[in-house]
Parts: sequence; C-alpha cells; structure tokens
Amino acid sequence: MNKFIWEDKYSVGISSLDEQHKHFFEIADDIVDLLGRGDFNKDELSALIVKLANHAFVHLKTEEDYFDNLHYLSAPLHVEAHKLYRKKVEDYLQMIQSPNADIKTLADEVATFAIYWLSDHILLMDKQYTVFFKEHGVK
Repeated sequence: MNKFIWEDKYSVGISSLDEQHKHFFEIADDIVDLLGRGDFNKDELSALIVKLANHAFVHLKTEEDYFDNLHYLSAPLHVEAHKLYRKKVEDYLQMIQSPNADIKTLADEVATFAIYWLSDHILLMDKQYTVFFKEHGVK
C-alpha cells in the first residue's frame, strides 16, 4: 500500500482544518509504515488505531461545531457521514481486542479505509463548506 501524498486539491482553504486533515493522513501513513516493516505487534497497531480514533473525534467535532455555530444547511448529511466514520473506527477498536485478530490484515484495512475515506470525504463533502465557511469569516 502506498502512503498518502498531500496535494493542494485536498485543501479546504481553512488552515486549521487542513492541518487536522494532514494529521489524519500522517496517522494512516504510520500504519502503512507498520505494514512495510512487517514485524509489528498488536499493541503498536492498537495505539495507532486509538490515535486515529481520538484525532477523528476531535476533528469531526471541530467541523460539527462550525456547522452548528454557522447554521450550515448541509450539516445533517455531513454529520451522518461523520457518524459512519466514527462507527467504523469503533469497530476497528473492538476488532483489535479480539484474541484472534489478524493484525496484518486489520492494519491494511484500517490504513486503506482511513486514507480513502478521508480523501473522498474531503473532495466530495468538505469542499462543499469551503465557500460558506469563508463567507462567515472562518480562515
């Protein structure tokens, strides 16, 4: 699996959100690094999944707070996508706890999900709020 490379097309034009998005990808890339190393253990993967979950919850809440404060009309659909992401990460946290967890397969699945979900989410959903947020003074 290839690591994620940030490109300008992923920028939402709001520096704090772009930095949070970049950090998401850094965590997913750390999981890709584990896979490349090949000799990682369950605790290492678990720590990265927790890190991914914690960052997701902070970032998604940041966006949702903007939605609420600015009365963003497309918020319900966007928040629903966030709920699905949170659920998937919670599922991964449960899966890693299983004594029978195949950590290499799980690591690949988590990294793939995180990279592709976030890149698609930014391009298809987050880009929709860019103009609205800027019109309301979000930089």
